[in-house]
Amino acid sequence: VLTDEKGRMLFCSPAEPASCADITHARQLGLVKHLVDGPAVEILADAGYQGLGAQTGGRVVTPPHRKFKKNPPDWYEEIHERQRKAHSSRRIHVEHGIAHLKNWRALARH
Repeated sequence: VLTDEKGRMLFCSPAEPASCADITHARQLGLVKHLVDGPAVEILADAGYQGLGAQTGGRVVTPPHRKFKKNPPDWYEEIHERQRKAHSSRRIHVEHGIAHLKNWRALARH
């Protein structure tokens, strides 16, 4: 699902019969190619799209990837949490748009 900055739905991909990772589905639909070749827009994505930013020239922005999995330094935890919250705060309208679809069960029929 793609929404604008106010949470209004712009695009909803067709449903697939089997489970598929979000990033794989986006590639199969050709959305990644459209992002690379299209106008310079910023897409705020969730962690399921990690790595897509490099493929799209920075157009896809995902939450920060955790650099230290075990025993991170104290300073790192604070920085990582601040970056994660900043991304989440910018992306909240997208989440509200998706939640609106789910609350009204609009996606259950398709």
